[in-house]
Amino acid sequence: MEKKNYYKGYAPTSLHKAIFHRNLLGLCISVILAAIPSIALSNDFEFEEGFLKKDKNGASPDIFLIKNSVSPGIKQVDVYLNERLVDQYPINFIENAKKDEVIACLPSDFLKQIGIKTENYDKWKKPSTTPVKNVVETKKLQVCEDLASSIPHSRIDYDDTVQILKIQVPQVAIDSTHFTMISPKEWDHGVANLRTSYSGYYYQTQLKNTHNSNIDDKTSSAYINLNSVAGFGPWRLFSIDSFSRDTQGKWDNNHDRLYMSRDFAPVHGTFAVGDLYTKTKSSIFGPIPLRGISLNTSESMMLDNEFSYAPVIRGVARTNARIYVRQRNNIIYSATLTPGEFAIDDIYSAQVGADLEVTVEEADGTKQVFWVPFTTLPTLLRPGTLRYGTAIGQYRDGANSADQPWLGTTNIEYGFEKITVNNTLLIAENYQSAAIGTAWNVGSLGAFSFEFANAYYRETWNDDVSHNGSALRLLYAKQFSETDTGLQILGYQYRSENFLDFSEFMTRSNYEDINGYDYGDSGWNRRRRSRVEMNINQGLAGKGSLYFSLSQDRFYNTSDKSTSISGGAGTNIGSANVSLSWTYTKDNNFKDNQLNLNVSIPLHWGKNAASIGTVNYGLTRNKDNRYNQTLGYSGTALDNNLNYSANFQRNEEGNYSESFSAGYSSSLAALNGSVGHDDNSTQFSAGMSGGLVLYRGGLILTPALGRTIGIIETPDASGIGVNSSNNAKTDYWGRTVVNYLTPYRYNTLTLDTTHAENVELKETTRKVVPSEGAAVLLHFATRSGRRAMVEIKSAKKIPLGAPVYIEGEKEEAGIIGNKNVVYLSGLDARIQQVLQVVWGDGNTQQCRFTLPPATKEQLERDNWYKKIIVQCE
Repeated sequence: MEKKNYYKGYAPTSLHKAIFHRNLLGLCISVILAAIPSIALSNDFEFEEGFLKKDKNGASPDIFLIKNSVSPGIKQVDVYLNERLVDQYPINFIENAKKDEVIACLPSDFLKQIGIKTENYDKWKKPSTTPVKNVVETKKLQVCEDLASSIPHSRIDYDDTVQILKIQVPQVAIDSTHFTMISPKEWDHGVANLRTSYSGYYYQTQLKNTHNSNIDDKTSSAYINLNSVAGFGPWRLFSIDSFSRDTQGKWDNNHDRLYMSRDFAPVHGTFAVGDLYTKTKSSIFGPIPLRGISLNTSESMMLDNEFSYAPVIRGVARTNARIYVRQRNNIIYSATLTPGEFAIDDIYSAQVGADLEVTVEEADGTKQVFWVPFTTLPTLLRPGTLRYGTAIGQYRDGANSADQPWLGTTNIEYGFEKITVNNTLLIAENYQSAAIGTAWNVGSLGAFSFEFANAYYRETWNDDVSHNGSALRLLYAKQFSETDTGLQILGYQYRSENFLDFSEFMTRSNYEDINGYDYGDSGWNRRRRSRVEMNINQGLAGKGSLYFSLSQDRFYNTSDKSTSISGGAGTNIGSANVSLSWTYTKDNNFKDNQLNLNVSIPLHWGKNAASIGTVNYGLTRNKDNRYNQTLGYSGTALDNNLNYSANFQRNEEGNYSESFSAGYSSSLAALNGSVGHDDNSTQFSAGMSGGLVLYRGGLILTPALGRTIGIIETPDASGIGVNSSNNAKTDYWGRTVVNYLTPYRYNTLTLDTTHAENVELKETTRKVVPSEGAAVLLHFATRSGRRAMVEIKSAKKIPLGAPVYIEGEKEEAGIIGNKNVVYLSGLDARIQQVLQVVWGDGNTQQCRFTLPPATKEQLERDNWYKKIIVQCE
């Protein structure tokens, strides 16, 4: 049968659709297992009404009857514009007597509302149909527009079986700025909850001491990080804390932030109050910590945006080491490392615009310290797009300094055609600054941005001497698609020796207040004058890649330069991956030069070439031209929940060291540990990470916890997986957590019922739009019990499609298929159960039958579901 459009479609009533879709699965199973020919059903189908009327005791034909037209009236439908879901609206379907059809009434105001540029078409001034009354909302006459004659190449299609109205218009007729976010009416703010994401480790080093046995040669340290959230309605209370224990046993608490926030849909923003960081696109000023309030554009609400960015930190650890990543003297990341190359790519709490200080502390106590510039590519906005940020509060630096002035800051960005402009303004006591910048998309020439800043401040520690300084920032980036080359050149030029951003001003102010004014001792004679950075990435036609980066800082009042150069190449030779990297660092009297070669070979076994692990070989040459070799093996087991590695190292002097590490991710937490040994010491570490979620359904433990999560409930159904999450499986109580949902986006969650024993899920897929930081509750109704296939014998003529109930329950257990075969679910096999078949109100349209309990052998073999024959009376 030919598919119909919106004015000639098939329209089942809501009752018909509900009954039909609910029972379709059981009906199909009954038909198949009864070994009768199957009938393919499509969206367009009809039942022969006369067939159902052959017997006066038959089921009412209205159960399956689908009318052959769209009925007039108000319908709540999903509206799509050019295949994009706009929202759900009440649409008035009216009869068009001239064409003998039912059409959707689309007033011009509605077309504007969904994002069609009606002002570009003169047709709107000439109503094409007679006014009709909207009986639901305005009670006023409205004009139904003839879209096809108003906009060339437009089309409207309506499918009443799924209640979807599709509108197709040329792209030029669409207001692209209209589609900025999914309607707030669809947002789910989640349930009230309290949750904590935690991670921590304990690290111990035992030194070999052959000289004095009375000296304690054992040192240890520990680190704990807690990210907590309390959610209630649209409000979120965030707390970010870390605790570190030094080798002397002293614990230090680094409280980063405690703030409350919520989304503010009318301005596409997020309101926050508490310990905050200002948000600015200025790379000269960067974020400022304050205690106050802020309102900023929420990029998560916008479509096609880029989320938070942080650079990948690369390096080489010589031993079992620890890495600390600091930003503005706050530890934002810490982990233990095994010997060899590392790449840290999971830093989430960094603030854009502030460089990262990286410290790698080796087992022998030596440290590698280097800086990773943290900048972003040019920020180009679409035409008409506005982004903003404003904050007011009291400066906080985490050191409880006496000088904590009040400040206010604001920044605005706006996109024009190929050009974006932005400006930033900051006002505080004794300090004022402003910055203005632009970014250009220059087509085939790449992208370019420019920013100029000026700062005025008074040195309260130096007789209120005033200074005025300025700074300039340039950035150029281009991707050469012909050669697969990516180029980024960034230059800072501080034109005035007196230029200070606000954080530098406060650092200097607090230092001088404590130590007195001593320009030389304060270290400000080595203030940065300029910085130049260059990054090049080169693809090798799919066979590998090359990279090169250079950064150099120059300073006032000294000829010293700080230089960092790195480069490398990587390729695949067969199944092996080979990489070569070089790093050079020079700053004052410190100089380092390393060359690294790494070869990684995956191992496979069996006919299916299953992976059994990876062999790694590394060769390092240091600045003293001494070589160090590493041979390692790593692998996974238990469905990738267990990972393990072993590394053996030898240096040029013939000294050996070895280390072993393992990690296991259970349904409750993630555990890890390592042990290492060399000629001078033995190292040991143990760590644990995970999350806890407390809500009205109880406490859930999980090995990881994201910022925006889903709580899955499948009562009495444990071991149910979620296809969007590898490790998520419902616990004993039928609960689990799905991490890293995308806020303000459609997230589709599908349950994996492969291992669902004796449990029937009425639905397995849900779509949800969570707000930022929400814990969305998704309750999937289940029906617990055994399954059975029953052939019913009865003197009464039981019609096809008659529902079957467990006596005393309102929910259907199945429906009658061909040859009176019914597929039943939710049965208690341990007891005798009475079931009822109902196809009308009278006693002649009902019958009952009894299912005997399963035997012990049937329960053990779980074969009670096999087809049995019963008498229904």
